[in-house]
Amino acid sequence: MNYYSQMEQPARIRFANQTNMPIDIYLNDQMIIRGFNPGQTTQFIPLPRGMYNIKLYSSTGNLLLNQNQDLALCKLITVMQDNQGIISLRITDDFVTEPYFEARDQVTPGRVMIRFGHFSPNSPAVDITLPNGTVLFRNIPYRTVTNYITIAPGAYSLQVRAAGTNQVVLTVPDVAFTANDVKSIYAIGLLNGTPPLEVIVVNDRNV
Repeated sequence: MNYYSQMEQPARIRFANQTNMPIDIYLNDQMIIRGFNPGQTTQFIPLPRGMYNIKLYSSTGNLLLNQNQDLALCKLITVMQDNQGIISLRITDDFVTEPYFEARDQVTPGRVMIRFGHFSPNSPAVDITLPNGTVLFRNIPYRTVTNYITIAPGAYSLQVRAAGTNQVVLTVPDVAFTANDVKSIYAIGLLNGTPPLEVIVVNDRNV
């Protein structure tokens, strides 16, 4: 089955750890961050908007928090710890701008600039290819966003393949790029899970 959506702005979340311990973070029972240390803040993680189950575990596997949360637009999720050691989440609007490179404003007239971000926590490192095997982005691991590349405008069928193989895990047909577009292509969701693996395309000029 093909999953593809053209989205102007998915939910974008970041986590900050204000506790005194490393933690593991799960969304919908899938680990997305392991060994998240005190004082750290993650990069932006794009997600389909909706309700998510958030679980936090200590490094020894103890469940610290189990909470359902509706996630939309840009949110900073701060993991807090009170004087009794009780863990809670403080969820606020996130006004930090993700560092989209100035390159997005330097597109060659008549061309298209695209980049790829891998945010499917249970998927392997992937290649993004065309059906004829041409590789656009090679060996991209989870939580990595590439630099922009330049392509010609047109409709593209994109394949998500396990890195270095011919194994296609997702086909995304008829992704349309018009002249002067600057867009990010994100793989999100879960391979053979819920929410399902899908590709979203975000117009970076509107971010």
